[in-house]
Amino acid sequence: MGIKLQFLWSIAPLLVISAVNIISVPLFYRYLGAEMYAIWFYVNTLNGSFGFADLGLGTAVGRYLGIALGEGNRAALRQYWGTGNLLAIPVVTAMGIVFIGLGAYFGPKWFHVSPDHINLLRWAFVAGGFGLCVGYYSNFWQVLSQAHFDFKFVGLWRSVLNVAQVLTCILLARLTGNPLILIWVSTLFGLIQMAVLIWHANKNYGLALNLGDARMARVRELFGISNKTLGTILAGSFGGAIDRILLGRLASSVVFANYNICYNFGSRIMGLGASVMGPVFFQTSRAVGKGSREQAAAIFNETFDFTFGFYTLAALWTIFWHPIFLRLWLGSDLGTRVAPVFTPLVIAFCLSGIGSLSSAQLIPLNRAGMELIFSVVRTILLGLFVLAGWHWGNLIGVAWGVLASRIAWIAQDLYTIRLVGGGGWLAWRTWRHLLKQCAVGGVFFALSRFGSPTSCWQTTPAILHGGLVTAWLLRHQLRKFLSGAMVK
Repeated sequence: MGIKLQFLWSIAPLLVISAVNIISVPLFYRYLGAEMYAIWFYVNTLNGSFGFADLGLGTAVGRYLGIALGEGNRAALRQYWGTGNLLAIPVVTAMGIVFIGLGAYFGPKWFHVSPDHINLLRWAFVAGGFGLCVGYYSNFWQVLSQAHFDFKFVGLWRSVLNVAQVLTCILLARLTGNPLILIWVSTLFGLIQMAVLIWHANKNYGLALNLGDARMARVRELFGISNKTLGTILAGSFGGAIDRILLGRLASSVVFANYNICYNFGSRIMGLGASVMGPVFFQTSRAVGKGSREQAAAIFNETFDFTFGFYTLAALWTIFWHPIFLRLWLGSDLGTRVAPVFTPLVIAFCLSGIGSLSSAQLIPLNRAGMELIFSVVRTILLGLFVLAGWHWGNLIGVAWGVLASRIAWIAQDLYTIRLVGGGGWLAWRTWRHLLKQCAVGGVFFALSRFGSPTSCWQTTPAILHGGLVTAWLLRHQLRKFLSGAMVK
């Protein structure tokens, strides 16, 4: 399976859940109300800052699984997997307990909730701790499937499960208006996903827990990588959530909820890059296992060119069409309130998504130290720009501060490009592509000016712009698909 096809299967759950999310976000906001919606995302914010919950073991196990598969060493594969399980189970359990303690004690002191809802917030953090354990250990089994390039199975299963989870939560939000119930239900769906991944691994790879295959030598190898990546993960986890952590302290629950509507949408877009991280990480790991470091440049160029086109479309489409989109998606009142922060946040997440490609290559290329440096720089810049933005222009200033902090992601891309000898931002084809998309978007936007800015006519050029450019970006894949269908 080629890397682009792996990427498309990896991104399938994101596309499905993003489509469902267009409907679910305004429904959740309506059914829960601003404060209950904020409580839900207070828990998600702390959860996001616990991205270090596996102490970097997931990344380390994934790297060595990829190398073992590249070498064709089944004995090493079982040993790495068994050792990873032996270490991961107590680690994620302990982190879940820490999460519950921190959230239940400090959550009401840090985040803004009314006195009547303090106990609800505490219990929400308890439920979130269980969800944290399930989510991170389930991710170990997902890594195992990705290491075997089984992106089709993971993509199909996650798509089905995500849709079922969102629809169930929407119904429960309407019936109860209680975010605590939604968190417990999400944990239940996480257990279902983990059970299916375990069954699939046992059936197709002949792997279970394999605790008997654990070896002390493998412990040292795994911790040798995880120790290097832990600092990166700590910085990335805390740094990635620092804007919401600070806003949770500075802003009211209503302002926090409005910010998270935009953040939620932007993070879905960033998931495009996050989805390709799996194929890039494991392809690069296998290339290193085969002693072919030259292939890293080809992997970077192929994925950068592919994802850059879609992120450029997302950014330009947002710039041109966000007023009509927000009005249709959130309604006139809420859409108008979030509009000033929506565009800079979406562009910021587009830059982060592109930067995910370089992050996926640094650890397989044994540059974990440099990734740590870039993660720390990103955290510092994000925190400084968010604080400066809040004092400069409240929520609007925060959004532009988040966008300005993305200069650190571009710096990481440039370092990786020089490391592997790739093109990316330094290639003329990248800027030529950007100019073409700006011209196409400008033409459709100019056509839209012939109608009323508030009429439904605006949706026609917006849909044509997005649809035609998407078809053009996927033209090679569509051509192969149609050729295969005609042969059959």
